[in-house]
Formats: sequence, C-alpha cells, structure tokens
Amino acid sequence: MIFFVYYLGALALAGAELFRPARAPAIPTPRCPPALWVSALVCTYALQVTICASIATAGPWPLAVVRWQEDATGAVAALLAIGLLQAYALLGLYRSGARTPLVVGAALAMAAMSFAPVVTNADLYAYAGNGLLGRFAYTPPSVPFAGDLAAINVWWHAPMPPTTYGPLWLAVARTVTEPFTTLAMKLVALRTLGAASLAGLVLLLRAYGVPARILAIVALNPALYFEFVLNAHNDALPTCIAVAAAIVAPALPWLAALLIATAALVKAPYALAGLPVLAGVRSPVTRVAATALAVASALAASWFAGGAPYLHALSLHATSSGLENGLHVAAGLAAAGTVVAALAGRRRLRGAVWLFPMLGAYTAPWYALWSVPYALGARRVLTYLALTFPFVAMLAEPSLTRLWTLGIVLPAAVVLSLRRFEGSAQPLQSGPS
Repeated sequence: MIFFVYYLGALALAGAELFRPARAPAIPTPRCPPALWVSALVCTYALQVTICASIATAGPWPLAVVRWQEDATGAVAALLAIGLLQAYALLGLYRSGARTPLVVGAALAMAAMSFAPVVTNADLYAYAGNGLLGRFAYTPPSVPFAGDLAAINVWWHAPMPPTTYGPLWLAVARTVTEPFTTLAMKLVALRTLGAASLAGLVLLLRAYGVPARILAIVALNPALYFEFVLNAHNDALPTCIAVAAAIVAPALPWLAALLIATAALVKAPYALAGLPVLAGVRSPVTRVAATALAVASALAASWFAGGAPYLHALSLHATSSGLENGLHVAAGLAAAGTVVAALAGRRRLRGAVWLFPMLGAYTAPWYALWSVPYALGARRVLTYLALTFPFVAMLAEPSLTRLWTLGIVLPAAVVLSLRRFEGSAQPLQSGPS
C-alpha cells in the first residue's frame, strides 16, 4: 500500500494530459557555456555518490549498502535537492548543446565514479547469485554460498528468493560473472555490463535518429549512471534490445517482433512495454500480426527456456507484492491502454511514461526505463523523461523513501506538474507528434 501515492500521481498526470495538452514549462536558464552545465552534472553526481557512501552499511562484503535509516533525513533532503539541480543542469545542456568530445569525456568520468564501493540496494548481489545458480535460480537450494560469496546470503538469505528475471538474463549473468572467482570481481563484471548497456543505448538511440541535444542529456544523465552502473540494474539491456527493434521495425517487422520477445526474456514486462516500437510498422495488418508474434514468442520462449519453475517464481512474486491492490491494477491497465493507443497511432503523452513502472509487481525508479520504447514515438516525450529522471530517481529510490517524501514532496511535485494542463480542454489528437 505504500506505493499508492505513486499510482495516484501517475494516473493523475496521464489523465490530465489525455484531455488537456501539456504546455512546455517556462523555466528560464542562463546562457552558459556547455562545459559549465556538464561540469555541474559531473560534480553533483560525485557528490551524490559520496553522500550515499556516507550513509551506507559497510561490512565484510565488497560494496556497502544503503538501507532505510530514520536518521538519514539530511542526506535524503540533500539527494533530492541534487536531483532537482541535475534536472535543471540537463535542461541547460539541452538548450545549449555540447560537442561530442566533451560529452564522451564527461560520460567516461561518470562511468568511472559509478564503480565506487557503494550501492543503494542489494540487487547487484542478487545478480551475482543468479549467475552462480543459473537455471536453479528459479528453485534456489537451501545451501548457502561459500567463502566471500556468502555475502550474497547476508542480503538474500539461504535459500535466495526465486528469481523473477527471464532465462536470457540468467544466461547473461552467468556468462559475465563465471570467469571470476571472487564476489568483488563478479560485481565489477556486472557493473561493466551495465556501463556497456548504457553506452549501447546511446549508440542505438543515435542510430534511431535521436537528435544530438537529446543524446547529450541521455549520455550525461546522472540518474542513468546511478541506477544502471552504480546499482547495475539490468533494465538497460532489454531496453537496448527494444530500441534495436524500433530501428528495424519499419523494414523488418517480424525481426522487430522477435527482438521484443528477446527483451522479454530478460524482463517479462518488456513483452508489453516493448510493443509501442511496432507503431513504426506502416501496414495496420502487419502491425497487428507483429504484435501477436511478439507476445506469443515471448510466452513460448519463456515457457521453453524457463518452464514451470520460472512461471511459478513470477506468480509467487506477484501474489506477495500487493499487485492485486486496486490502484495498482488501475495504473497497470492504464499502462496497457497506453500501449494500445500507441500502436493505434494516437498522440504520445509525457505523463504516460510514469505508468510503465506500474507494470511490475513493485514500483521502482529504475523501471522508468521501461517507458523508453513508448517515448521513442515522440521526441518531446523522450526529452521529458530524460530531463525529469534525476529528480524522480531520488524521490522514488526505495532506500531513500520517507513519510515526508511520500506525503509532501511527491504530491507537491505532482500538483506543480498538473499546472501544465491549465486551460480549455481540447480533443485527443491522432497521428505522430
């Protein structure tokens, strides 16, 4: 039930924009050299990592973990303020632009910082366990790991919870981590995979035709490094596959469908979240057929590669998470409706990007990347997602959540965002935007 504020906020933002087109916020930014905006992003990210390290729980494990602490109010407030400042710096960078060498150099610096010995949750340890267990991650044994690998069980116990990730992820995690014997090196390998996935995402967006100024705010987005390199969440990998599907969809819709199914073999929600890229298929009949192929292939491959243990793990995860909560169901159905509208060629909504994280059993900021396939259909939506993500990531980070962030900051952010929809209602438009 603690997520109900997220559900209400996402529904309110998407619902308001559905009937009243959003206005671009009139936020002034001074004319500064691009290097100044870039420096602000790099320095604030370094400060973010430093603050997280100062409140993390250290122990006989390679990476200290930030856990919920009542006495970390000052740190939480500082991280929220930094996230807001980063969003502003990204807006300045978006307006000023930056040359490629500057962007690449700053991106490498932020990636290097992301290998700091701290994480804000223990998912990275679970990924190492996934690599060790392979297919047995769906039915983990009660035997704890030995040696320094026992740190995995400190955070995930023995037996570990059955994993909810797809069979392709288990194969990738095993391939990436198997060459290394120590837990520390396995974690480094997984972070390297996250950094490579993030770099691949930028390159694929470029191949898709995303303008340079949007690429810059993606490549230098501190929240992306925070969630997908520092914490190494695995959502960047299937997002790359979905963007590849968007690139080939107009000419090779069947290949695009199979790529969406492949993304779903990393994380199941991509079977739905990846479908908006098929809007690039011109023929309505072919688009419907490709959609059916993507979903059917994802289900069939998941059953063939993961079998009953995988589906049982997914059902356990869903039924123990409050997924049946009415507001969660409403938000999930709204996300599904957004996918259908996108496939039908309807106007893309900025606020709809916050519905896609509701497709999971829990709501987490790194799930915002699930909305990228939808956001690809309109540059203004992709821009909005990139600009707002630094603040949203800090606001929704589980270890940083407090009653005052849920009860005051988040509602205030939603109310301020709703001001963009003031004015007379206009009918819903169709076609690309």
